[in-house]
Amino acid sequence: MKKYLLTLVALFSTTLFAATDAQIVEHFKSTVQVPNITIEIVSRKAVEGIDGMDFVTLSLSDGTRSQKLSIFTKDDLIFPDVISIKQGGSIKEMMEMAELQKKLSAIYKKEEKKNVISLGNDPKKETLVVFTDPECPYCRQELAQIEQRLTTNNLKLIFTPVHERSSLEKSVIIYNETSKVKTDADKIKILKKYYDENVKYEQKISDADVAHIDALKLKYFGAGIKGVPFIVKEKELLK
Repeated sequence: MKKYLLTLVALFSTTLFAATDAQIVEHFKSTVQVPNITIEIVSRKAVEGIDGMDFVTLSLSDGTRSQKLSIFTKDDLIFPDVISIKQGGSIKEMMEMAELQKKLSAIYKKEEKKNVISLGNDPKKETLVVFTDPECPYCRQELAQIEQRLTTNNLKLIFTPVHERSSLEKSVIIYNETSKVKTDADKIKILKKYYDENVKYEQKISDADVAHIDALKLKYFGAGIKGVPFIVKEKELLK
């Protein structure tokens, strides 16, 4: 299915008689040559500042795999993206991020304190929420500069591991050990210990504890996070 969807980029400029939901669906059904393809309009909203332009999200599924696709439509035209010189970038990225933040906000506001490791408590600094994985090489790079990051921001870490069971077990251990210390320095010491790719640990982690981290991961990835580290301003999640 993926290779068929990739061909859509070349066809986005195709004109339609009228860009109603039904006609957009029919257009893509005729374009994507996948047996038993199901295409539905997930959402449609006006683009602020551009009269007559809508941002449309579709869901495409062949029964076993699914993929979301976002497009813009105005009059009888479809566009893969719109670049705003005034706003300095892709309107698609901005709107997708706004939608993701809205979904994350509903979850984050209800998150249990035990699932959040807080570093820094300066009301003058902006707080960043970091979704992370102790076995992710990019997360390790981010952690390596954590002291520098704390000079400008407070941090809140939530573990959403994408690697094997060992990454979930390390997440359990980090939550357990950081809950027993009070200073940022001690928390960082624990984080660096278990983010080390050569770390060995003897703690036996139960299936129930691993399942808890897995559920935490699935909750946030289900909201739209696509990878780690993923960093978002907390104020955007508390709106």
